[in-house]
Amino acid sequence: MKVAIIGAGAMGSLFGGSLASVVDEVCFYSTNIAYVEAVNKNGLIMTQGDKKNIVKARATGNPAEIGESDVAIVYVKYTGTRQAIQDAMVSCVTEKTLVITLQNGIGNVDIIKEYVPEGQIVYGFSTLTSDVKAPGHIEMTTLGNVETCMWPLNGVVTPELKNLEALMNKVNLNAQIAEDVEERIWRKLLVNACENTLCAILKVNVSDLMVNTPESYEIAKQVIFEVSDVARAKGLNISRDAALKHVMNVTYAVPGHVPSMVFDVLKKKKTEIGSINEAIVKEGKRLDVPTPMTETIARLIRAIEANYDKSVGLH
Repeated sequence: MKVAIIGAGAMGSLFGGSLASVVDEVCFYSTNIAYVEAVNKNGLIMTQGDKKNIVKARATGNPAEIGESDVAIVYVKYTGTRQAIQDAMVSCVTEKTLVITLQNGIGNVDIIKEYVPEGQIVYGFSTLTSDVKAPGHIEMTTLGNVETCMWPLNGVVTPELKNLEALMNKVNLNAQIAEDVEERIWRKLLVNACENTLCAILKVNVSDLMVNTPESYEIAKQVIFEVSDVARAKGLNISRDAALKHVMNVTYAVPGHVPSMVFDVLKKKKTEIGSINEAIVKEGKRLDVPTPMTETIARLIRAIEANYDKSVGLH
């Protein structure tokens, strides 16, 4: 089996680096030239505490060099999904390729469907976590019992998908083919809508946000309750109490984790707010469910983006 990672950031590298030991080939596709050069020269460095693993794999920034793949895992940010799938179509995705999206938020599948038949698309999420330490070096930060869930868009579980699930589980990616993936995606949205965004605004890690600072915890709790309300209006079984418990369980499983949106803000890059809080607000309006705190957080992130080049600094 050949696996292509389309978007080799922290999570794409985690999945590709893990799978490299159980598949025939992994190709990392990234527009970050420093990453491509580092991986091709030194391998992908994967660390967790004092443990270190160097994965020898091929990386490229040229879509034509990816080559036909059995599996393409799309792991770019929402803002880059369209370009990423267009790049994947150059040489990677054929009529037999499984295209897997485990990206944050909602809305990525709608973009991918414009290019790939529904029968080849698998969607889901993962609550594993990973941080970029340097080009070609990631630090795996998950400690607790987390999961990777997938479901075929057309509802047909193929032998190829079952094989991929088995391979993922051989390398501790905790995969399962889950028919209730929609509800599980909304459970992850609970986490992303409060932790990714508030950590980015406050520039803190998830432990400081949710455990060590009562003031930010109260703001996050309000977001969690609003997302739960929208989910229940959609017919999903996520109560407010269950939602809060889920977010805290995830938080304790990844102590000190810094969400990717923090780095987006620090690097003055576009965030994934459109597929997270803004998408939740849109769904809330459709279902007549108020989401004032979720919308306020979204507006704050948009305001931060709009003022990247105007921020006041110390002189």
